[in-house]
Amino acid sequence: MEFVTLTEEEFSTFSRNFQNKCFMQSTNVAELRKRSGWDSSYVGIKKDNNIIAATLLISKKRHFKKEFYAIRGPLVDFEDTETLTFFINNLKKYVKKSGGYILRIDPYLEIISRDKDFKATGEFDYSYLKDTLKKLGFKEVVENTIQAKIMYVIDLNDSMDNLMMQMDPKTRQMIRKNEKMGIVIRKGTKEDLPLFEDIMEHTSERRHFLNRGEEFYKNMFDCYEKDNMISLLFAELDISLAKQNIENERMEIANTRMKREENRKIGKCNEKKAKVQEKEEEDTLNRLIKKEEELNLLEKEYGNRVTLGGIIFILYENEVASLVGGSYDKFKEYQPFYTLHYEMIKYAVENNYQRYNFYAICNTPDKNDPQYGIYLFKRSFGGHVLELMGEFILPTNKLVYHTLSIINKIKRGH
Repeated sequence: MEFVTLTEEEFSTFSRNFQNKCFMQSTNVAELRKRSGWDSSYVGIKKDNNIIAATLLISKKRHFKKEFYAIRGPLVDFEDTETLTFFINNLKKYVKKSGGYILRIDPYLEIISRDKDFKATGEFDYSYLKDTLKKLGFKEVVENTIQAKIMYVIDLNDSMDNLMMQMDPKTRQMIRKNEKMGIVIRKGTKEDLPLFEDIMEHTSERRHFLNRGEEFYKNMFDCYEKDNMISLLFAELDISLAKQNIENERMEIANTRMKREENRKIGKCNEKKAKVQEKEEEDTLNRLIKKEEELNLLEKEYGNRVTLGGIIFILYENEVASLVGGSYDKFKEYQPFYTLHYEMIKYAVENNYQRYNFYAICNTPDKNDPQYGIYLFKRSFGGHVLELMGEFILPTNKLVYHTLSIINKIKRGH
């Protein structure tokens, strides 16, 4: 085995074909990170002139030494202890030689099989691989990891009809309700980023998280769009369509009433049942009048199309990931995320993707967790919890590592 520096092309070919691939181990991410001050390099192992392991390393100076980060890497068979040991030992030497004091990794490796309720299924358990890393000198980062450790995913190895049946009844109902309410999807472009930024700013204020800013989203498009890795979708209320649906519903009620009157004339009407139906129809018609009035007000203020929310998706090889999104609180009654996710899941199935990734959820099914509601929403689409190996750090210069750890603790007030 030989530890080598790889070209962009060599690395890209290997990473795109690796079993546990992730968009963050791509040349596109290296380009994106460069725009925020990170350097990048590609290293790997060759055996008989074939690449058998590789990783993108990004690095940035922290005080007087560099931090190196194999973001969602390295790409190596963790069960092959010999290759893993050889790779890690050489990475350690490479980082130290390149002026680094620490190597951070968070492999895109599902470590234990879990169902939608966080329960272990017994299908597989690679937890022992954590001990392998610790024997190689790594320390596990338990709290405040940079990347999400727990995600929610749907395996797309079935038809859309069967995937729909695995969703909660309420979710199927909301998808159909949104369709009836005139909610449609529009694919955005880079020119729509000011609108997306406005959505995210409103969402971040409501949910108390840091919004990345329009410049970051522009950089994402610059780095990802050339390889068709990014998709921006907006959910919009089409008022003309909503009004047409209301008119269709009125016509259905009118037809039902006409048939009922015909049955009455020939004595084939169940009057007890008819009375209940007539009350329901009257309630529906009153609801439709109210809804039409609301639509008229919205149309007067916003025009025929009203933007409700949007999501940026990343499409990489076998996976579609819902990376970042938000919605306007003033239109929350429309619940646009049901339609956004449904349409993208359908797209993923039609285009032969193998996994739909809702991305981060809470780390435990704790009802008191502020993110618990987000977990329940994602769970309602079917699928299962995805637990990754997590984040590990390997000090390559222990004196600098301990010095900087003390400085950071003082800064945090500990």
